[in-house]
Amino acid sequence: MNLHVIAVYHNTDSRFFPYEPGHTLTQIISHWRHLPTTTPEQTADWIYGLFNVDLDHLETGRATPAGEADFLIACTYRLLRLRSLSTGDVIAVTADGHTTWLACEFIGWKHIAPPTTITGQPLTAEAVYQHLRRGRHA
Repeated sequence: MNLHVIAVYHNTDSRFFPYEPGHTLTQIISHWRHLPTTTPEQTADWIYGLFNVDLDHLETGRATPAGEADFLIACTYRLLRLRSLSTGDVIAVTADGHTTWLACEFIGWKHIAPPTTITGQPLTAEAVYQHLRRGRHA
C-alpha cells in the first residue's frame, strides 16, 4: 500500500462544463490515505464516488477499515456542506512523489498541466472550526 494524497478542487469559473486552463480552482478538501497501487484515474474515480454516493450506501461497508475510512471522509465532505463533484472540477493525486492533475470530464478524466489559478487550502482544523462557527450563526 502506498500513501496517496488526494486534493479536490472545485472549479469556480465553470460548473458542469469542462476545465479550461486559466479557470480558477479552489481547493476544498484533501485526504491522505494508504491505498493499493492504482492509477491516478482509478484513485480519482474512487474519490469521485465517495463524494457523490449516498451515505446509506457507504454505511453498509463500515465493518472493514477501508469501509470505515471511506464513510468518515464522505461524512466530513457532506458535513462541510460541499457540493458534489462534477464536470470541470479537478483532482490532484500524489503518490510516490509524483502529482497527477486530472480534470473531471463528462465521461472520465483528462490529464492537465498543473493549474496556475488556485485558491483555498488543504482541510485544516481551523477550516473546520470556521465552518462550525458559521453554522451556529446561520
